[in-house]
Amino acid sequence: MRALLVSLMLVASVFAVQMLDPLVQEVRNGDTVYIGVMGPGQTLPVVFHNQVYSGGVHGIGGNYDLATIDSIPSGWAYGNSQLYGNPLQITVTSNPSAREGMYEIPITIRDEGDGERLGNVSIIARIEISNDVVDMRVEPQSRRVGLGQPAVFDVTIDNKGVAGDLFVISAVGVPKWSFEKTVYVPGGGSKRILYEVAGFEEEEYEATIQVQSANAPTVREEAYIHVDTVPDVLSDYRATQNGALLFPIFELPLYSIAGLLSNLG
Repeated sequence: MRALLVSLMLVASVFAVQMLDPLVQEVRNGDTVYIGVMGPGQTLPVVFHNQVYSGGVHGIGGNYDLATIDSIPSGWAYGNSQLYGNPLQITVTSNPSAREGMYEIPITIRDEGDGERLGNVSIIARIEISNDVVDMRVEPQSRRVGLGQPAVFDVTIDNKGVAGDLFVISAVGVPKWSFEKTVYVPGGGSKRILYEVAGFEEEEYEATIQVQSANAPTVREEAYIHVDTVPDVLSDYRATQNGALLFPIFELPLYSIAGLLSNLG
């Protein structure tokens, strides 16, 4: 009988467990799997289907109970899955000061107490750390607006890594302007937003729009923009195509007349 149980355990160890995220693929005991690239300080969930459909006590599979990380590089953090989770999700957070390169994380999917005779599945997850996991595009690169009027820029953020993250969009180089927007971009995903910049003095501003990971200090990108603010009423009217006017309500009739004149000019 003991020999039969040992035999069943050896057979079970060759059956695959389904990884669901960040990759969809089968993993077997002893596999080394390249997970993908993430930034230092980012958090990555790794998810496994808890069920298998072969092996076990009766040869028809069963449920794995727990997924654990067996060791972690210095300065990293992790969270094991919930016991009897469905699915089994662990999290890996890289060191915010981690150097670029490849790191190996041992993971075990466990049949708690070997109650279903599934045997454990141990794999090595290879994670690449890089600062180059975000791209951005800004259109147009130049706007001409009235004083205090918003110059609206179309910002597209591309997350090239496998870890979803919050990104903060801000501008540098425009006096008295510190407006920020925060947006979540999933791993491998893209997000397009409108970002506004306003100048309060008659001047041309050479500025930058920055995209910064909220969790990874070295993951950032920037693009140069040009903002030309002008004081005349007609320019203020034309600027409304870029956003809402900020002038008081009692001046609306005057600006309406200016709008008609601008259309005739």
